[in-house]
Amino acid sequence: MFTGHTTQHGGDGERTVLVSGRFGFDATAAEPLFSALPPLLRLDLDNAAGRALRATFDLLETETSTGGFGAALVAGRLTDVLFVQAMRACCASVGGGAVNWLAALRDPQLSAAMGAMHGDMTRRWTIAELARVAGMSRSAFAAAFRAKSGDTPLGYLTSWRLYRAKILLRDTPLSVQEIAVRVGYDTGTALSRVFARHEGISPGARRRNRRDSR
Repeated sequence: MFTGHTTQHGGDGERTVLVSGRFGFDATAAEPLFSALPPLLRLDLDNAAGRALRATFDLLETETSTGGFGAALVAGRLTDVLFVQAMRACCASVGGGAVNWLAALRDPQLSAAMGAMHGDMTRRWTIAELARVAGMSRSAFAAAFRAKSGDTPLGYLTSWRLYRAKILLRDTPLSVQEIAVRVGYDTGTALSRVFARHEGISPGARRRNRRDSR
C-alpha cells in the first residue's frame, strides 16, 4: 500500500521500518571526505551519536506520516541534519585498522599539526616545525603521522594544497599564478608541475575541460 511518501508491504511479521533518501554532492568539494569513507556505512544507534540519529529518524517519521503544514520543508531540513549526524558518527568511529586522514585527526597531537597546516597552507612548513606544534619529537611525529594517515606530513600538505587549487580553479577566475600563491607555491609553474604529477593534467587544462563539459 502506498500513501503519500510511505509504502507499506508485507504480512504479520515483526515490523521493520526502512527510510530511504538521496543526496547530491559536488564531487570535487566532497573528495577529501568521501575518499576516506567506506562505500557502505553501518552505524550503531545505541551510542551517544546513534541516539541523536535515532531522535532525528523519529522526527522524520512523524513529519512524513502526519503530513502536516510545512511537513515537506521540515523533512527536507531534517534529512540535512541526518546526513551531518551520520557523517559525524562515522568519523568518530574511524579507528582500528583504518589508515587515513580521519584516523590521524582523532589523535590530539596529530590533529594540532593538521590544524596548523590547514590554517596556513602558504607557510613553508618543515617536519621539525610541525612536530613542535604536535608536541612530539621529529622522528616520533613523522612515524605516527604516516602510521595513522598513510601519508607523510608534507605529502598530506601537498594533497590539501592541490585540493584547494582545484576548488579555486573551479570557483574563481584567478590565474594559475594567483592560485599558486594562495595555496603555497611561489610560481604557477611550480604549482603546475606538482599538479600534473598528481592529477595527470595541468591546472589550465583541467579548468578548460570543466568549462567544455558544461
